[in-house]
Amino acid sequence: MIIRLFDWDQPKNLFCGAKGIQNNDWVVIDHEWGGTFLGKVLFADKNVEGEEPIGRVVRKATAQDHQMVLNNGKKEREYLNDIKKQARDLGLPMKMVEVCLSLDGSSIVVVFIADGRIDFRDFVKKLSTQYHKSVRFQQIGSRDEARKIGGCGICGREVCCKKFHGNLKSISTEMARCQLISHRGSERISGICGRLMCCLAYEAEQYEELLKGMPKRDDKVKSGKIEGKVIEINPISQKVKIKAGDGSIVSVDNKDVRIIDSKS
Repeated sequence: MIIRLFDWDQPKNLFCGAKGIQNNDWVVIDHEWGGTFLGKVLFADKNVEGEEPIGRVVRKATAQDHQMVLNNGKKEREYLNDIKKQARDLGLPMKMVEVCLSLDGSSIVVVFIADGRIDFRDFVKKLSTQYHKSVRFQQIGSRDEARKIGGCGICGREVCCKKFHGNLKSISTEMARCQLISHRGSERISGICGRLMCCLAYEAEQYEELLKGMPKRDDKVKSGKIEGKVIEINPISQKVKIKAGDGSIVSVDNKDVRIIDSKS
C-alpha cells in the first residue's frame, strides 16, 4: 500500500492491518518513528519498488482524528516557534520548516533544512526532556520544502513536485545540456526551490535519443559541396546549421551531414 504521510515527504509503503481500505481513504498509521499519524492512501494495491514499509495502517481515520489534527495545529506552531528560538540561541545553522505532532501526542517530528550535516544530538536530548516526548529531527531538501508549500512555476502551472505524487527524480545539468538550454543560465532553468526544474527530466531521454548521430557545436562537417563548422543543431527537426568557409550560413538535414573533425 502506498500512502502520502507528510506534505514534504515522498510516498511510502505501509503494511495494511485493516480491512476495506481504498484509494484516497484517510488512515491512522502506526509509524516506525513512534506514535500514530494521519495519512492518505494513494494506491491500496501497489507498493513503491525497492522501499521498505515504514509502519502499518491501524484503521480508517474518523472525524475525531481529523479534528485532533486541527487541534494539534496550535501546539505545533508553538513548538516550532520555541525550537526556532532555541536553535538560534545555540547557533545551529538550521532552517526549521515544520513540527508534526503525533495523534497520540507521544512524539514530535521536527523538519528542517541545512547545508550539510548538523550535530543536533544534544539539542534532541534537551527537547525530549523539556517536552516529555520522543523527538525526531528530519532533514529535507529545498525541493521537499517546495513540495510542501506549493506554488506556480514559470509555465503558469502548479509546480510538478506538488502536482505529482511520485518520488522526486534527481535532476542533473546533463539533462539541460542535452536539451540545449544549459547556456540560458541557472536562474532561467531553476524552479522556485532554487534547484534545476523537475520538468527537465520529462524529455531528457527523448532528446538523448534524437541527438544520437548528430554532430556537436563547432564540429567540422561536410554536406554535399558545403564544408564548414556547425553553429547550431535542432534535434527535433534534425536540422544542422553550418557556417561555410565563405561566411555563408546554411541549414541542412542531419542525414546529409558527414563529420570531418569532431571537437568532442
